[in-house]
Amino acid sequence: MRTRHLATALAASLLAALTACGTTPEPDRPAATTTAAPTSSAPADTEAAAQACTDAVYAAVQDAKTADDLTRPPECADMSEDEYLDTVLAVVQQSNKTGQDDLRKAIEDAASAATPSP
Repeated sequence: MRTRHLATALAASLLAALTACGTTPEPDRPAATTTAAPTSSAPADTEAAAQACTDAVYAAVQDAKTADDLTRPPECADMSEDEYLDTVLAVVQQSNKTGQDDLRKAIEDAASAATPSP
């Protein structure tokens, strides 16, 4: 239970940081990041299911205004709670990194536009 609260609080703070940056989400979705090892009988199915969950979480994170708005997508129903929270954390971290990169680029572009050319 403590892990869930910690992950939820971390996800909320990262989501708040992303929202505060006012970024536009990239069209590319982050890669699936789960701790589950694929089974030898159906690794493609497991990877596809993990990617479907990651894509659904990405969409949910982009739509959520707060961490309380984030609900577990049906695509993630077969994941354990820890795997699901790891996926949420990875998606929020990737979204946050993308937002930071976009902000850094905007600052660099504004600085170069403000600098007079010789």
